[in-house]
Formats: sequence, structure tokens, C-alpha cells
Amino acid sequence: MGVTAVLYLMPLTRSISFRPYLARVGGKPILAMLAEEILQHSGVDRLIVQYHYEQERELLEEAVTGTKIELRATRRFSELRAAAEIVTEATGGQIALLQLGCAFAPADLLRRMLEHHRQNENGFTLLQGVPAGCSMIVFETAELASLIKLADRFEFSDAESAMRRLMMLGDKAQGKIALQLHSAPFDFCASYGITPASLPAQVVESLEAEFRYLEKAVIAAKNDAYNPDSPAILCALKQIQIERETRACQLTARSALSPQSRAAQKPRILYLSLPSAFSGAEQALCSMIKFLDRERFEPLAITAREGTFAEKLRTIGAETICPGWEVLEPSLENFSYALSLYQKLQPSIIHLNSCGTLPFLSAALASGIPVVQHVRNANLNGFHDGLVMAKAIIAISEFLKREALQFPIREERIRVIYDEVDTEYVNPVGFSRGACRREFGLGESAKIVLMVARVVPNKRYDMMIDAAARIAQHVPGFKLVLKGDIYGDSTLHYKLQNRIHLLGLENIVRWIDFVPDIRKLMVAADVLALCSDREGLGSCVVEAMAMGLPVIVTNTGGTHEIVDNGVRGGYVVAGGDSMALAQRTIELLADPTLRRKLGHAGREFVRTHLDARISAQAVMEIYTKVLREAATA
Repeated sequence: MGVTAVLYLMPLTRSISFRPYLARVGGKPILAMLAEEILQHSGVDRLIVQYHYEQERELLEEAVTGTKIELRATRRFSELRAAAEIVTEATGGQIALLQLGCAFAPADLLRRMLEHHRQNENGFTLLQGVPAGCSMIVFETAELASLIKLADRFEFSDAESAMRRLMMLGDKAQGKIALQLHSAPFDFCASYGITPASLPAQVVESLEAEFRYLEKAVIAAKNDAYNPDSPAILCALKQIQIERETRACQLTARSALSPQSRAAQKPRILYLSLPSAFSGAEQALCSMIKFLDRERFEPLAITAREGTFAEKLRTIGAETICPGWEVLEPSLENFSYALSLYQKLQPSIIHLNSCGTLPFLSAALASGIPVVQHVRNANLNGFHDGLVMAKAIIAISEFLKREALQFPIREERIRVIYDEVDTEYVNPVGFSRGACRREFGLGESAKIVLMVARVVPNKRYDMMIDAAARIAQHVPGFKLVLKGDIYGDSTLHYKLQNRIHLLGLENIVRWIDFVPDIRKLMVAADVLALCSDREGLGSCVVEAMAMGLPVIVTNTGGTHEIVDNGVRGGYVVAGGDSMALAQRTIELLADPTLRRKLGHAGREFVRTHLDARISAQAVMEIYTKVLREAATA
């Protein structure tokens, strides 16, 4: 009976460029470093790396060249459920579940853990005292199989948090869950004779800039009689982190431009849109910036990571900065960075396209720069400071205006500007329906309903899937295409896939992740459905209407504000009513004339009321008013 080590690569949206597991540190791919640590020093028989997207296979193969890593594609979007694929082929022995940061841990860590695990006759062994991000957990294969069976009942996602939660249940739960909960953990600090204070709290290995610090730590450790079986790299990283925080605390006074000085130059608008994945909010912002009058305003932008969003911002002429680290964190380092950035760029207005972060808001306040807050999300957690501080607030629906007014702000500061779209670009003319269907492997004669949404609870994929079961009974050739990015562990995705299986819809439902050009999917579809609870507006609905595609939306949130039920755009159904959703969908799929009528009326409405040129003009009026008030303050 051997030992199998498994690294589950978290799914990342393909709209973000950087892949941490493809990074190089010290001139060597991090996966090759991990293979060297695990396969050469730990007595492990196999190292399996599980990944999600076939588009990355070639890059992964290049990264593991010369190693004995086994690459495995998986369609499971959580560590535990992906591990089930390994367990089914194992006949005994141990399975070690790793994290990517294990490449920076002592080379013999897993070997020591395995010795400890066997000596104590553990069913599983947790690692104590190691920095977050480079932990590992060892299981007897049978114990891991038992844990996987519990995943649905407890909604477990990753193994380590699952075991810690189960251990909190105590003795009464042990018999029911058939796991040996009283296992002796492995104490990292005691084993290596160090104190917790000498280690960093975490090894962050998800952002590009963080790898520069890891590179420094590797170089620093290996320059001083390096012992691979020591925690030298982790200790070096702690020292580098201390130096970073020390520099962040050494803030120097920075003189900001006065409002009068700013008024003397062409106003620069700095757009802060820090979530870097590309979805509706980011597309809407790009559409608006495209038509900003460059004779009046100069657009600048900052988002955390390189990817599709940054590329589109640059394409439309906005100078774009991607620092490559987690600028959302409320840290002194980020506050210092924001102050330096404002001093360098000298923006006249900061336009928040998402919830503001405290460091950037505080730096704006200290620099005397007015803020405009765009409210696109119905979940306003984290928006308080931006809303209260903003000189003007843009809500993308009347619904979101009402939500924002729950905060201590005056109504006259809020203006409703519906999400915008470039109707010349988002236009069905020039696309071949047959070619688009062939590109996505969709049947020429299929009746296709499309849903475009992030995989989160309020989007109500469950309602759409339940409706699909009814639709399939009445519409021959019906297909449901779900376009939704998944990144990170997703218990929800598993539950939805299980629902699809239970309803017998595997041959009906097609799940697609990131699509570079959403217009092609919309041309391929017959109907777009968005059945969210409390949707702010739904950029995909505006885009679908611009493409002449009829839509079905719910009466919760703000989406129904732009759809005239049965007259323009499509239909509105009650939130949570899958039966009504199914009935309206069946009506539309059965009547191509009705689809064309509603789709044409919807496009005309978007063209005359929601075009990005109109929105850009309205936003520029807000900028002018804010700057005028700042100059006279």
C-alpha cells in the first residue's frame, strides 16, 4: 500500500490572465518545485495534479516537463469531490492532500507527517502551526472515502476545514460519521524547533506580485547554507513581510493638488474597479468609458489583476494599472500605495465601479479628491463608506436607488443611469446563427434558452433548472445553456449538477464557462432567461435586448424596469416561480413570430434609451457638477 499526494488546482476564471500554478520561482516552475519536494524527499509514490480547463493542458504539461507529476482533468469544483475520483482507484495506503504553497515548506515535511501518522495509527493527520496556504492533510484512504460521503450532508468543500468542523462536534458525532476524530495532529513548530513568531501567518500564492516576494524569500534562504529540510524559506518570507510593513508605516507627507489647480488642467477620472474578473459590471463600465469625451476628460483605471478587463480598458484608451496584489485589503501598505498613486496620477475624480476599499477611500479623503460611487450590486455590504463619502452616486436602477437610500445619504445625491451598451457593437447584424451554434457544439434545430450569470445563490440557477425539467416535457429539441464562470471551491455548483442529474437533464443542460464574445452565444440562443433574486439590473439582459434576443426576467430587483411585459423585450415572471418561468419560456419557444416582435421592440428601446453614448453624456454631467462644487468649496 503506497502513498498518493494530490494537488487540486482551484478553478480560476479565464478572464484573469495570471495562473499561480504556472508561475516560475527561482527560474523553475512552481509545480516542478513541488514535485521535487514531494517525490524526491517524502517517500511518495505518486503526485497527481487535478485541473479543470483543457485549454490549460498544454501549459501545464510544459510546467511539469521532466517531473513524474500526473495531470488529471476534473469536472468537480471542490477539493473533496475531486478527491473522490482519486479514492475510487485507490486500494489502500494514504492520500495526502496538498496546497500549492507546500512547494515552499521544508522538503521533508510530508515524510515527517507520514511517519507521525503511522506511529499514532491516525485515520487522518492535520498539520498545526504551518502558515496558511502551505498546509497539507494526510488520510487513510478509507477515512477520506468516509469524509467524501459526508460532503453533501454538511456542505463540505475542502478537506481541512471539513475535518476541523467535524472535530468540533465532539464524541457524540463520532459514531454517526464513522471517522476516527481523535487523531494526534502534527505540530510543525515543535518538529522543526522554531517558534510561531518566526513564521508568516500565510503564504499568499494567488496573485502575481506576491510571487516576487516569494522569489526574494527563496533567494535569501538559499544564499545562506541552505538546508532544504528546514523552514528557511518560510522564515525568510516572514522577514520580508516585516520589511514590507515597516516601509508601509513610513509614510511621508504628500501634497495633493488643490481643487483650483485640478480645474486648470483637463480633469482626469480614475476608475477603481478592483474585482478583476470580467462580467457585466466591467463590460458596462468599458462601454461607458469608450464614449467619454476625451476633449473634456481623461480616463485612467486601476484593477488588481491582468486579464480580459484590463485588456478591454486599454483598448478603449484608458491608461490601466494592475498592481498584481490584493489591493482590497485594509492595510497600511495599500493606503501608502493609494497615496503614492494619487500623487503620481493627480486624478480630479475617483469613480468607484464597485465597493470602495478603505485604503483608497482614506487616501482620497486625505488628498482632497472627490469620489463618485457607482452602485451596480444589490448586495451593498461594504458600500457604506463609499456611499457616505461620495459627492455623487450613480444607481443602475430605481430598485438600487431605493436600496442605497437606506444609508445616511440625501436623495438628491443619487441619479439613476441604467446600465449601458454600445448598440453598434452589440448588434446581431453580421453574425451567422448556424456558425455560432456550430462553434459551441449546439444543434442547428435545437430550441435554446441561455442563462448568463455568476454561480452564486441569488442568481437562482436552481429555479432555472427546475423550469428546464418542465420545459423539456413540452418542447422537443430543448436545450438549456448555462454560461457561468466558476472560480474557487463551489459547493453550489456541485449541488446544481446533482440537481441536474436527479432531474435527468444531463443531455438537456450544457454548462459553459468564460466566453470571450458573448454576442455569439446570444445569436445562437432563442431566449435569454435571468431569474435572479434582487438583481441590480442585469447587464446580460441589456445586451440580449440589444441583440434582439427576447428575455424572461423576474419582478424582484431592478431588471423588470426595462422590460414591458409581453410588449417590449420579453416577459416578467414572479421571483421564485419556476412554473411561471417554464410556461413563459414554452410560449416563446413555440412562437418565432412573437420572439422576433419582442426582440425587435427590445432592441429599439435599448438603442434609444440605454445606448452607452447616452449614459456617457449623463455621467459627464455628473463629473462637471462634482468638479464645479469642489472648486467652490
